[in-house]
Amino acid sequence: MKSDTTAKSWDEKLKYLPLLGQATLSIGGEIREHYQNYTHVNFGQIPASYVTENPHQWLHRLLIHGDLQVNSKLRLFAQINNTVRFWNPNPITSQVDQNTFSFHQWFADLKLNDQLVLRLGRQELLFGQERFIASREGPNNRQSFVGAHMIHKQKNMRTDLFYTHPVKLNLGAFDDVKTTEKLAGLHIKYDRILKQLNLDAYYYYFESKAREYYSSVGAENRHTFGLHAYSNPQRFNYDFEFSKQLGRFKSLDIQAFMAVWDLNVAVKSHRYIGFSGNYVPGDRSTSDGQLNTFNTLFARPPFGQTVALNISNTLNLSPYIRYQKGTQWLVTARASFVQRTSTNDGLYTPNMTQLRPYDPQKMTSDALKVCDIYALDVNYVPTKHYFFQAEIGYCQAGSYLKNTGAGENVIYFAIRNAIKF
Repeated sequence: MKSDTTAKSWDEKLKYLPLLGQATLSIGGEIREHYQNYTHVNFGQIPASYVTENPHQWLHRLLIHGDLQVNSKLRLFAQINNTVRFWNPNPITSQVDQNTFSFHQWFADLKLNDQLVLRLGRQELLFGQERFIASREGPNNRQSFVGAHMIHKQKNMRTDLFYTHPVKLNLGAFDDVKTTEKLAGLHIKYDRILKQLNLDAYYYYFESKAREYYSSVGAENRHTFGLHAYSNPQRFNYDFEFSKQLGRFKSLDIQAFMAVWDLNVAVKSHRYIGFSGNYVPGDRSTSDGQLNTFNTLFARPPFGQTVALNISNTLNLSPYIRYQKGTQWLVTARASFVQRTSTNDGLYTPNMTQLRPYDPQKMTSDALKVCDIYALDVNYVPTKHYFFQAEIGYCQAGSYLKNTGAGENVIYFAIRNAIKF
């Protein structure tokens, strides 16, 4: 922007504001308005404090950031967050729905050399397909972490080394706190290791004093090792990810595994047919001294916003069709057929809260079928300043949900608009 002598719009002028000496300031932001409507939210299984299982709500989000380049070595970044929920009479969840004011991000980047940057402070983390660590764009509040993050870039290789604590959001103004949980790791991204092959390798460490698996609560120390192989966009595209987890939960040894795949082929210009899914075994036995439940840490919701369901202890087969035209249009129609892999384990939400069994009196069920989900997702980005999304979903509850609590079918509709500057 500094050397650009063409006429600039008001928002382009905000991207380069000269200050004293070498210092320059860039200002930007986002205003997002989001409408959601649920019929039988959470399969109709709602807490006693809820007023309705058929809520509709308006979600408002404002993000404003300032990016100060002090000199060639030092950068300071701060981002303020304001989120509000309207119309829904049910209790507000601060971590997801509403946060009056907060510093969503504030960090300093120290450039150690041309390839190495040290980032200190509160920041977002996002790696790969967000199957473990995500910015959590879908809900009203995004996820951030406090800690140290080293970033090294060299040709077609990027290495991230980090040690952080997740941030817990509260309803008030500037009252968010870092948790005692720990998230650390090493993520290596290697683009074009072969002509059509990209490879990510990673190690994540997670520590918590109070995690719950199948109604058992205790301390957890978990190590995740994984590989992610994927192609560059072409006629036939593939994405495979395999992860192994080890560690301790209470007195149990953790032995867990995840396999995820996504294959698609272009049948006409901009049109694709695909097949994705996952196999993520659950706990095999309550008496073998092991915990086989897979923890997806801070992943994005794998089934969108229709149902708050995670892939842990599931086999999911998901055919889809897709229309994709550059960065302007992305339309996906998908069916997901989900069942449990183990009758000795339950179901979990994307943030690894126990979803089922909801009632301790209904722990036992031999049923495997979880649900069938049918969803249409439309994304339209006509300019760099505007984003539109519409999402429609229908989830038919299976026998396991009906055996362990309310098992109503879910209908979901949402419209999301965002203006960025």
